[in-house]
Amino acid sequence: MDKQYLTHQLMHFFDQYQQGIHWDSLTLEIKVHSLSKGECLLNQGETSANMFFLSRGLVRYYSLSESGKEYTQTLAKAPKLVGSTRALTLAQPASFSIEAVVDSVAFSFSWQSFYQQMSQDLAFTQAYIKFLESIFISKEQKEHAMVKHSATQRYLDFCRDFSELKDTLPKQQIASYIGITPIALSRIRTQLKNTP
Repeated sequence: MDKQYLTHQLMHFFDQYQQGIHWDSLTLEIKVHSLSKGECLLNQGETSANMFFLSRGLVRYYSLSESGKEYTQTLAKAPKLVGSTRALTLAQPASFSIEAVVDSVAFSFSWQSFYQQMSQDLAFTQAYIKFLESIFISKEQKEHAMVKHSATQRYLDFCRDFSELKDTLPKQQIASYIGITPIALSRIRTQLKNTP
């Protein structure tokens, strides 16, 4: 993919949060990552000084417990900034992996370079803050659903938000994303099929 096109995608992504960013002064060295389904952009335990922009496709954040149990934490559709804030800001190992759920394209760039350029442009900083707010709101809504909604409602919400994945994502990944076991998910699917 053309790097100029990808950079324009990043600009358009931030423009939706805040107008008036001085893009003419942005200079980022980007590296393109073409990911096949199942390939990881970032692995749990790795450190990374790069931020990623998902240009096309869909990824999942998942972590492995010490016993090897896998937990799908979140799903992200392009276009979206993805990465580990902990790895970027604290230089600590990522607590999750980022895996392509479908064939995807992303590009990486230096967090430090991005941060320095962003912090010199008030509109850019405001756009980034609004992006972070959208992540916090999304996490808050998911946590609320885990506590307040039934497992069936959480599955229906998943089907609404990720209709393209309900028949292709492995049952275990869907189940862990909505906080239930694969057996419970099978029961819910059977009940929904038998409900007129």
